[in-house]
Amino acid sequence: MDGFLESYQLIKNWHDVNVLTHQISTEQLHLSHEFVLKTVFEITLKEMAKDYGPPPCDFSWFVMGSAGRCEQAVISDQDHGILYEEASESAASYFSVFGKMLVSALDYIGYPQCEGNVMSSNPLWCQSKRNWEIQIKKWIHDNTWESLRYLLIFCDARVVVGDEKKVLSLKNIIHQTIEKQPTVLMRLFENTKHTVKGIGLFNQFLTVSSGPYTGHMDLKTTAIFPYVNAVRLLSIIEKIETTSTLSRIEALCMRDKYTKIIDTHHSNFKKLMHYRLLYGDTTNYEGGHYLNIKMLERAEKLEMKQILRDVEKLQRVTEVMVQGVIKNER
Repeated sequence: MDGFLESYQLIKNWHDVNVLTHQISTEQLHLSHEFVLKTVFEITLKEMAKDYGPPPCDFSWFVMGSAGRCEQAVISDQDHGILYEEASESAASYFSVFGKMLVSALDYIGYPQCEGNVMSSNPLWCQSKRNWEIQIKKWIHDNTWESLRYLLIFCDARVVVGDEKKVLSLKNIIHQTIEKQPTVLMRLFENTKHTVKGIGLFNQFLTVSSGPYTGHMDLKTTAIFPYVNAVRLLSIIEKIETTSTLSRIEALCMRDKYTKIIDTHHSNFKKLMHYRLLYGDTTNYEGGHYLNIKMLERAEKLEMKQILRDVEKLQRVTEVMVQGVIKNER
């Protein structure tokens, strides 16, 4: 085995020991993932330089999804993209190869490939700055479910390596457009408002009825995503640049109009992350999103039900906020 593969094997071994073993906190888990991502990037860039030379221009590598929000589960899939400065065929060719190498390396280390192909190996997510600007504007003006989903995914972009300002400038295009066309906000809200309920009419948990996770609650669709989507949209309204749900809530709480209506959601979301880490199935990617209700103590069950009710209230508040922005512009 050559030095290149040995380097990957070493980081894979580190990943398996420090990430796959049960973490004591979501913060520590994020730091472990971040270390692996940066190390894999550095190794891959060095290997790339051997055959293709150094990068032809400045570029930024950013992550999205749970990684962009610093909210990865123990097993986390890939969501990342590349923005490079020079709009040329040679640059496009270079970063296309580099993106594919990154995907292969991360897959080997233990990060499954994104089923939606939101990765640097996909030309859609590996573009020059000029083409990214065109792409963002296209997503904004296209009235399709897919384009709006891509736009929301990009709003969680967080630069791991490179100049953060380049990605922020793209997000600023979104903010400027919404100022002129606030109805875009309602389109984004409509894209995410349909959620799966976690509690029923009789205050019972609504759990999975078949398959390997029968009796479990889908924590991702009933609680985590509703929080992520609502807080993200409020952050878009307020032009908040930070990407994690907790830091977004903190930034919103600094604004008087949100203090009373969103403060409790900070502790709620922290508890969701804690329960996922404590009770989720950490042996595979899918299992990490399910919560075994039977493992919860009585007090924890009551707390979880309150969190589910609270997030439904937040969704209603978010809709009112969106409608308010649109009304004020008329």
